[in-house]
Amino acid sequence: MEHVGMPDTIVLETERLLLKELTPELMEYIFNSLDAPDGMSFLGMDTQESYDLEKRKWKEGITGFDLAYKGFNMILKSTKEVVGRIGYHTWKPSHRRSEIGYFINNDSHKQKGYMKEAMKPLLIYGFESMNLNRIEAFVSPLNVPSIKLIERYGFTKEGLLRQHYGRNAMAEDSAVYGLLQSEYESIKHSWQALRK
Repeated sequence: MEHVGMPDTIVLETERLLLKELTPELMEYIFNSLDAPDGMSFLGMDTQESYDLEKRKWKEGITGFDLAYKGFNMILKSTKEVVGRIGYHTWKPSHRRSEIGYFINNDSHKQKGYMKEAMKPLLIYGFESMNLNRIEAFVSPLNVPSIKLIERYGFTKEGLLRQHYGRNAMAEDSAVYGLLQSEYESIKHSWQALRK
């Protein structure tokens, strides 16, 4: 979906996906210039509730995330449908590190390799364009698919943060994973075999 007046953004491309950056200017455009159904479609959201939550988060402070967040919609080239989101948050440019985060919008898009496909250009972008030295991932020890994904790209398990995040009114642990630029430089050639 293209709209007149929409700000330009970075676009990363894979075989099946376009990763379109969600900038502060773009988020402002979505929430201030589009009606809710168009905004929901642009962000790949199925419910008004999820859209309202995203808008509330933006209004409460995400407008200043230009140095703390760099996210991308994952869009299927074939249908132009938003299937998920991937990006960096808690980005600390002065320390050259950031946390990676990702999700698939609904179950119908899972187990199709979209996240595996999107991870490669995002990591390359992080190390080569954002000048990151360290990319971190905090993953539930029970989330086997996510652990397999990041280990596939060379992340190393570094420890466990007990009761690190809240989910469904419960405190859950996070396994800490990291990938350093020096490690990326030594393994990136092996990524050629992975889906583009």
